Amino acid sequence: MNLITAHLERGIFRAYVLWMCSQKERCGDDFIHLETEHGHTLSPGKLYPILKELTDAGFLEVQIKKEHGKMHKYYKTTKKGLNALNESKNELGLPMKMFIRTWLSD
Repeated sequence: MNLITAHLERGIFRAYVLWMCSQKERCGDDFIHLETEHGHTLSPGKLYPILKELTDAGFLEVQIKKEHGKMHKYYKTTKKGLNALNESKNELGLPMKMFIRTWLSD
């Protein structure tokens, strides 16, 4: 992974996690399996510190559920998290939004 990709991914990954958890409750394994299905590797060492950081900041809430004899943490975006996600989207200027749309559609 090159330097640009690493910096870009670190920043976008937080927004991605918040957005995904706003769509439905997700556990860490959900993220790992989804990335694997799409040919990407997501390590627990990358994911879980971000989940903790976003939870500690009040952007995610955790619910612990027992499934298949194991305890799993499920994450859901809080109102504070949704507000932060929307503020971030709104703070991007039009030139940046146009760049992102064009760049990703190429």
